[in-house]
Amino acid sequence: MAYGATSRQAPTTLTAAEREWIRRQGMTARALAEEQRLVRGRLAPTHDDVARVREQLRRGPRRFAR
Repeated sequence: MAYGATSRQAPTTLTAAEREWIRRQGMTARALAEEQRLVRGRLAPTHDDVARVREQLRRGPRRFAR
C-alpha cells in the first residue's frame, strides 16, 4: 500500500461491556474537567493576591525604609 493511502476496514462491533467502559471514560473526563474548573475558580482570587505580593517584593523595600 502506498504512503498516504487509506484502507477500508470493516467496522468493529463492540460488546456491551466495551461500550459501557467507553461511556464511563467520557463521564470521568467530564467530571475531571468540572473539578479542574471549580479549583481554578477557587484559586483565581488567590492568584491575584499572590501576583500582588510578588510585585511588592519585586519592587523592594521602598516604603518606610530608613
